[in-house]
Amino acid sequence: MSFLRDGGCLAVATEVRCPISRYRVDAAGYQDSVRDGAPNRRRRRRCPPTTIVIECKQSRADFFRDAEQTEALLARRADLQLIRQSIEEHRVKLEEPHLRRSGSALFVELEEWDFAASRLPSYRKVLGQLQLVDEKLHGHTKFHLITRYQLADRLYLAAPRGMIRHCEVPPGWGLLECPPQWLDQDRADERQEEPAALRTTVEAPELRSRDDRRVRLLRNIAVSASFAALDSTGPRRVHEPANHARS
Repeated sequence: MSFLRDGGCLAVATEVRCPISRYRVDAAGYQDSVRDGAPNRRRRRRCPPTTIVIECKQSRADFFRDAEQTEALLARRADLQLIRQSIEEHRVKLEEPHLRRSGSALFVELEEWDFAASRLPSYRKVLGQLQLVDEKLHGHTKFHLITRYQLADRLYLAAPRGMIRHCEVPPGWGLLECPPQWLDQDRADERQEEPAALRTTVEAPELRSRDDRRVRLLRNIAVSASFAALDSTGPRRVHEPANHARS
């Protein structure tokens, strides 16, 4: 959870229920303010509320649904990504200039475009094919559904360094990498010696979760953190609310 706290989340917890499903995520955080000025200053200023989810994967078998088809699907995905990028560069930018986010960057190569809003049939077809490939790769896995329903504003996979190639990161997710021992519960002492070992190698795009789901996730973070605190101080004296199972 130090990654979330260091990133500015004041509310963090592990084993947090998703807002509208039975799944629990490995870690989640909520941020609505940022440090104002030098790192050693306590003053903070408000920022748009943001929820962050982290899912940990310790092996490729845990990451991919069907290892026998993985390489062929990844090759197909790479081909489709090249086609998508070509259409974006040579057709969308020319035929749909209104999708450029005005004033997004000083240099042309850094401009931001709302490609997802493109109505070009060829582009929509490629996006559909990419979606089918990703569904075959990851099926109805937890992180596939979290992305589909935008259950948090930013989503990250955490994995041992080198286990997941950047081109394999699912759409909507970023990638955090750490030394192999960092996700090993049996080597917790080594993990504590490297508090800054978790590094962002693929930045997560901003999904902008719905307000009600953001609030629901914050509530579930608070519930999980409360139970963790009770467990650490002695026998649990209260029962988890019945409606939490449906959160």
